[in-house]
Amino acid sequence: MLIRKSAVIGLALCFSLIMSVYQMPADAQYVPLESNFKYVKERTIEPLKGKSGWWKYHLTVCATDHSLGITEVILKSDMETIYQGVNKVIPKGDCSYYGAVMKARDGKSLGYKIIQTHEAVDSILAFKQGKPGVSLNDVSRYRFILNIY
Repeated sequence: MLIRKSAVIGLALCFSLIMSVYQMPADAQYVPLESNFKYVKERTIEPLKGKSGWWKYHLTVCATDHSLGITEVILKSDMETIYQGVNKVIPKGDCSYYGAVMKARDGKSLGYKIIQTHEAVDSILAFKQGKPGVSLNDVSRYRFILNIY
């Protein structure tokens, strides 16, 4: 019985060592989520001091030509995705700040997507009309953030 337990533990140890050094193949590289969002005025990425693989990620969003309704800010890396439901209107001439501490293999893999209120409402309406290309998860999040039941 002791030999079986040590064999199982040994196999588990070998498997974990093999999986820990496994690298992603070159054709499966992560493509960061980017949005050519003209209202993002500053994007700051800094490594977190004393923590390997952790990054501080900040966005500055400014409403320059008109008020800007933002439903959600999505921050994404090659290792995690953070959904920030904000449901906020930025008045013309003002700025708002979003960010998170994120785990990533490389700071270059950090990306963002900003969902404006009109885009979220359009997605909800398209889903209700049965149009393809709209996910239930997105619509459920938008409805919750915007208090549309």
